[in-house]
Amino acid sequence: MKLKDIVTFVSKSVVPQNGTTYNLYSLPSFDENKSAEVLDGAEIQSNKYDVPNKCILFNKLNVRFKRVWRINNSDSNKIASTEFLPLVVNEDVVDYQYCYYLLISDEITNYLCGQNSNTSGSHKRIYPQNFLNIDIHLPKMPIQKTIGKTLSDIDSKIELNKRINDNLRASRAQSQTQFELCRGAAVNYHLSVFYTKR
Repeated sequence: MKLKDIVTFVSKSVVPQNGTTYNLYSLPSFDENKSAEVLDGAEIQSNKYDVPNKCILFNKLNVRFKRVWRINNSDSNKIASTEFLPLVVNEDVVDYQYCYYLLISDEITNYLCGQNSNTSGSHKRIYPQNFLNIDIHLPKMPIQKTIGKTLSDIDSKIELNKRINDNLRASRAQSQTQFELCRGAAVNYHLSVFYTKR
C-alpha cells in the first residue's frame, strides 16, 4: 500500500479577491501560533490552495520541521500557501488521527529528507509524486483508532499545559510590572515629601 491509497492531494487553486475575507494557513502562521491568519484578499499576494473542511496540510518545504496541520472545521474561505499539500484522508481505510501521526513520523520525515529537491541550500522541497508513492503498512482499524486517540489525547494535554504555563508567565510578568510601577511611585512620593520638608 502507498500513501496515495489513503490520502488524496486536492490541488484546487484559489485567486484571492479584494473585499473578501480569508482564513489563510501559511508557514509563518504555523510557526507563530498554529492559527490561520484572517486577511482581506487585497493583502494576499498570490494564488493559494483551497482547504477542505477536514484535511491534513502537509508542508513540502523543509519537511524536517514537520509543519503538518490538522484541519477540521467549517470556516468559510479557507486557503493555504502552496507550500502545503492539502490532503483529504480516506477514512474508510485509515483513521484520521492515526494518519496525522503517520505523516509526522520520523520514518516518513527521514525518507522525504533524502528525496528533497534542492532549490537552495536552505530551501528543500519534496516532489508530491515521491511523497504519494511512499510505501506504508497499516495496522487494522481498531488499532489505528486506539493509537490515534492515545497520541491525540497526549498532544491535547501538552497543549493545555503549555497554555497554562504561558498564562502563568504572563501573569508573573504583569505582576512584576505592577510591582515595579507601585515601587517607583512610592519612591518618588517619599522623595518628593522628603525634599518638600527640607
